[in-house]
Amino acid sequence: MHSAIVTLAVGGAVSPLLGELVVILIMAGLVSLIFQKLNLSAIPAYLVAGALIGPGLLGIISTDEHVASISQLAIVLLMFGIGLHMDAGILRSGFASIMGVGVVSCVIVTGVVTAGAMAFGQPAPAAILIGAGISMSSTAAVMRILQQHRQLRDVHGRVAFGALIVQDLYAIVALAAVPLLVAWAMARGDIPAAADGVEQSGALSVLLPRMLLAVGGIAAIVVLGRRLLPRVLLSAARGSHGELVLIIGAAAALGSAALTSALGLSAELGAFLAGFLLASTPARHQLMGQLAPVRDLFIPVFFVAVGLGVDLNAALSMWWIVLLVLVLVFAVKTLVIAATAWSFGFSGPVAVMAGLVLAQTGEFTLLTVSVGSAKGLIGPEAMAVVTTVVALSLIFTPTIIALAPRVASLFVGVPLPAWKRHQLGGVGAEGASAESTKLRAIIAGFGPVGRELYTRLEQAGFDCTIIELNPDTVHRQRGLGRRVIYGDAANPDVLEEAGVRAADAVLLTMPDHNAMLGACQLVRSAAPDAYIAVRSGFLSRGMQATALGADYVAVDEIAAASVMADEVCSKLGERAGNGQGGSDGTAPAGVSPGAS
Repeated sequence: MHSAIVTLAVGGAVSPLLGELVVILIMAGLVSLIFQKLNLSAIPAYLVAGALIGPGLLGIISTDEHVASISQLAIVLLMFGIGLHMDAGILRSGFASIMGVGVVSCVIVTGVVTAGAMAFGQPAPAAILIGAGISMSSTAAVMRILQQHRQLRDVHGRVAFGALIVQDLYAIVALAAVPLLVAWAMARGDIPAAADGVEQSGALSVLLPRMLLAVGGIAAIVVLGRRLLPRVLLSAARGSHGELVLIIGAAAALGSAALTSALGLSAELGAFLAGFLLASTPARHQLMGQLAPVRDLFIPVFFVAVGLGVDLNAALSMWWIVLLVLVLVFAVKTLVIAATAWSFGFSGPVAVMAGLVLAQTGEFTLLTVSVGSAKGLIGPEAMAVVTTVVALSLIFTPTIIALAPRVASLFVGVPLPAWKRHQLGGVGAEGASAESTKLRAIIAGFGPVGRELYTRLEQAGFDCTIIELNPDTVHRQRGLGRRVIYGDAANPDVLEEAGVRAADAVLLTMPDHNAMLGACQLVRSAAPDAYIAVRSGFLSRGMQATALGADYVAVDEIAAASVMADEVCSKLGERAGNGQGGSDGTAPAGVSPGAS
């Protein structure tokens, strides 16, 4: 990543990275526009863009080495975000079953694909590594689609999320096993002894100290990070500069990624650990929202880089093998994951949904086989087939996930196995009947206005959630047992965590007009039927809020005049015309410009 920064500024000339980055973004944008017109997902558009400008077709970019650092940065930010999402509430219901689905399905898929690869003529060590790689799904694609469809908290979303975590950890195990597989391949004579540059007899002696060092390093990161990171982030949140939270969070992600990379592990693991350590802090939702634009900019670069690796000539020369392997991968992974989920007690529709969502291969598949290829373990033809299958599987993934509910509905009547006669419900399903009858309100800003609103709405029977940027206020309100989210209401991740899509009313009381307007627009987009009431200091901003979807605007100036007039008329009613002043509706406390 450091080299990427350096190469951006080379004298007065345009650096190779900068030029290629411009080409990547332009092509990704153009192809995405075409796919958008066809109602197709953006992820396959990025892959197609990479294949078009790659060496296999137009040859505008002959290699992806210059964009490799940005691709790695994208995955680091993605894994950091996954760590931040590691909320116990998502996996709380059926944690053991969800983790079991991930572990068992990885092992079975690895075994089945290994046998298939050996049937296609691959040596056992290479076949095992290919099998391990194929067992991994695309964290980037699946998480992005689940978040876009708001399915992460659904039962199948939780199963997929847990399985992805297991697969990401499984990728680390697979990468750590590469030296052993290489040593085995040398002993079998599959590759020459010099290919790896390490003596066969010394493989274990080199690997064991590395593993001990890695375990010790991870333990140190967890211990120090759990003690220091939350305190530092909380201190940053107390400041007046909102960007401090982003700076500290990004530094933690990149620093932890660099440290695990130095220990011989993947940088992605370090980023995941940093996110996981910060997941328990109140600032995590705010941080997720702040990092999202940066992540969303770099993720397309990653997928374009995957497209660059597609060797179209090799793929076309073996097209029937590619298509056969692609169909088999989808079929095997869907069946294995669905059957495993069903055997762990999940209903038929949930199991099938999880199987279809995780049926593709992904970025860690490419990472695993690329390391094996660099060591001479996997040949160029096998590498071309696997790379093309990964790209094609990602292209078809959005369509398969879109069709998954229809397919899953065919399995509604499937009974659970005899040893699992229970069906797991959604997060927070317990007690839902008691809470479902309550109206839900979100109060953004917990100053004097917000506190008064909370008191009155709670007395009226509303189920209230608070959004507040002051960490001390957040701490106090949580101590009182109130549901409060730290963050800015103009941050979409914060609104999602507050449950904006299920809210009956959203009240925006923060004094920052820009934040109020931004939040008003986001709320109306996410919750078209919610009643939005906002507080504004000026009538002009109130008019803007109404244009953005607010149903009711309380303008401070008019409200103050109305209250004062009502008070005067109440005390001096006879002198003010027998109390008629202020009662004719000409000076209401609340103003709803342009609304009934």
